[in-house]
Amino acid sequence: MNLIKLDRVLYQMLAKSVDYMPMRLCKLIADSYSDARIRKAYLKRLGVQMGEGTFSNFGLRVVPNDNPICVDIGKNVSLAPNIVFVCNSSANNGVEINKLKYVANKLTYSGNIKVEDEVWIGANVTVLPGINIGKCSVIGAGSVVINDVESYCVYAGVPAKKIRNLLSEEGDYNGL
Repeated sequence: MNLIKLDRVLYQMLAKSVDYMPMRLCKLIADSYSDARIRKAYLKRLGVQMGEGTFSNFGLRVVPNDNPICVDIGKNVSLAPNIVFVCNSSANNGVEINKLKYVANKLTYSGNIKVEDEVWIGANVTVLPGINIGKCSVIGAGSVVINDVESYCVYAGVPAKKIRNLLSEEGDYNGL
C-alpha cells in the first residue's frame, strides 16, 4: 500500500471514530494530528466549536468545564500554535488550598470562552475562563488574556493589555 492510500485510509478511520475514541486519545489527536480537519473534529468532541474557515494549528488545548460547547470560535479565525483555552480554573487535587477563602472566591471559577470572527491569536497565548475576544482583534504571542478583548484592537502582554486600536490608525478602513 502506498503512503497516499495509507494516509487516506487513516483519515477515513479517524473521521469515523471521533464519537467512539477514548477521551485520552481524542486529546492527543486534537492536539497533534497532522491533518487540521481531523484536529477540528476531535476538538469539537472536547467542547471546541469552530466556524467556517477556522482551523487550529498544533497544540490547541482546552481545559473544559461541564458545558458541551465551552469554547465557541467564529469564522476565519487564525489560531497559532500552542494556544490554551482554560474554561475551568481550580487547584484540582488540592484539599486544604481549595478551602482557603481567597482561592475559593477569587481563583476558582468556570466560564465559556467566545472568540468572534476574524480574530488572530498568536502563539503560546493563554485565555482564562469567561473571556470574550471581540471581532477582528489581535492577541500578541505569549499573552495571558484575563479580561475581555475589544473588537478591532491589539492586546499583548502578561496580563494582556490593549496596545492599539486598529481603526484609529492611518489607512483605509472602508468607513469603519
